[in-house]
Amino acid sequence: MMNHAQAPSVTSAMPGEVLADPRVADQMGGPGRRDAGAGEPATPWFANRLALAVIGAALLRVSWAFVHGLAIENEGAEYARIAMNLLDGRGYVGMLNNGTQLNFPPLYPLLIAAVSLVTRDPELAARTINILFGALLVVPMFKIAEQAYGRRPALAVAALVVFHPVLIAAGASTYAEGPYLTLTAFAMLYLIRWVGNRRPAEAIKTGIFFGCAYLIRPEAFLTVSLFVACGLALAIVRSQRRSTCTGIVSMIGAFAVVAAPNVLFLTASTGQFRIQAKGALVYYWGERMNRGMSYNEAALGVGADLSDQGVFMRSNLDVLESTSYSASDFLSYVARVARKNLIPIARTLTAQSEVGSPWLFNLVAIGLFRTAWDRRRLIVDSMMLITAATSVVVLLTILELWFRLFIVPLGLLVLWAGKGADELYQWGHDTVIVITGRLRLASPIGSVVKWTAILLVLGTSLRVLPANAQFGESHNRERRQAGQWLAQQEPRPTWVMDVGLQVGYYAGADVIFLPFAEADVALRYIAMRKPDYIVLLGGSHGFPYTVKWFREGIPDKRAVLVYDQGSAEFDDPGTSTTERIKIYRWVDET
Repeated sequence: MMNHAQAPSVTSAMPGEVLADPRVADQMGGPGRRDAGAGEPATPWFANRLALAVIGAALLRVSWAFVHGLAIENEGAEYARIAMNLLDGRGYVGMLNNGTQLNFPPLYPLLIAAVSLVTRDPELAARTINILFGALLVVPMFKIAEQAYGRRPALAVAALVVFHPVLIAAGASTYAEGPYLTLTAFAMLYLIRWVGNRRPAEAIKTGIFFGCAYLIRPEAFLTVSLFVACGLALAIVRSQRRSTCTGIVSMIGAFAVVAAPNVLFLTASTGQFRIQAKGALVYYWGERMNRGMSYNEAALGVGADLSDQGVFMRSNLDVLESTSYSASDFLSYVARVARKNLIPIARTLTAQSEVGSPWLFNLVAIGLFRTAWDRRRLIVDSMMLITAATSVVVLLTILELWFRLFIVPLGLLVLWAGKGADELYQWGHDTVIVITGRLRLASPIGSVVKWTAILLVLGTSLRVLPANAQFGESHNRERRQAGQWLAQQEPRPTWVMDVGLQVGYYAGADVIFLPFAEADVALRYIAMRKPDYIVLLGGSHGFPYTVKWFREGIPDKRAVLVYDQGSAEFDDPGTSTTERIKIYRWVDET
């Protein structure tokens, strides 16, 4: 056996050896500092605890779905309709039914289609998928934290993943960001393991999970590219070049195999080699907003000649074919948008109550910087910082910062917040020993400080999250009821005109968005498109005519009011929360 004098030096070890050596632990700190469990083998008792955490996370997400999941979210409606159309043989088209859907990658709709064969309900299928992925997020986040910091900090990370209201709500929603976060976390776990043991199998798993993440959100390609670049740079300056290059090739190969079907699909659909189509669509409506248009005008505008101009009024293919820009054009666009977005993004992550800040951000800062980084932390934290930075870079390119887009960076911040909470434990533990010398009190006091900090994060988020507009979409019970009423009409509607997708989804109809235009142009556009029904919502603001039409009626005899339910408009004073919805049948006399 190797004696102590023969043990390999931490300072001379390679990065992989550092991660693989269980003796390398965070030993920085004051009196009472103990190894927090890094490298400890998993025991059946502890494995059962982790399984219980997964089950508890699933039950919390199911409970949230029962209380708050009263209607499918707008984005979820598009995913679910794509799944339904695939099963019905209509192709990869969504609710707008204006050509092939190129904006949304295929994995999430395919999963919904597969699960709906069992549930017989695409909405239930989407929530089931998100609940499963949301619960499984506990596993990679715990194991990443355990690898980097030890078991005790990993327990704090697991608690935050299980109980954080944003992660619970995302896991009960029909948004794709939740599954994307879980797949990315698993990819990071296997990447960290590959750095530790250089086994090609771990690199292959990394590529597979990153490939699956790309099939949900295309920015995963950017993350993979950054890690490949870092790996190649390390291969040049470090030893173990052969194993490093083998791992990189294995990861790229696995990623390419998983991603190839979508790349081929996009290339065949557009006639050009494409890895993703979302960037061009974002650029198109972002440039319109940079010219002074509101989001509604950029997305839903029509011209005086009734031509479709907004990005969502045209087919994805039409926008792609008519949008051309150079690399310098795109970088200039990103620079302009980033200047506008930098402060709102920073404010959301550091101060917004929905994410649990400022408490969350304070814990992140403590977790990252209270103690010195050893080699293990340098490797793991650097990789997580690269992943978090990638998600922030994506946010910097989007003019309309929907809150759901912060689910991914929040999930990564939880890792350091858990570490920060454990640092507070150590601070309380060591302070008690230094001041009182009573070891028996140290652990309980440290635990009180730690869990109080975590509860402040969770309580701050829970207090305001149900009122968040993004997750509030699932509260629109009245839109579900209106759609179900439409579904019972004879003949059943084929086209519904609305500002959103929820009513049309439950009606089983396709949707034409109400145009952003002056009232007279909007009326002529409606007459041209000839919808079966027009839906007006009490809270539909941001259009030149919707408020007036809602209060005074659509000024055209072909619009016949057939549905008026709900007690109040959103902007009416009072305590009512019942959304008022009016539906007009469009009776074309020609």
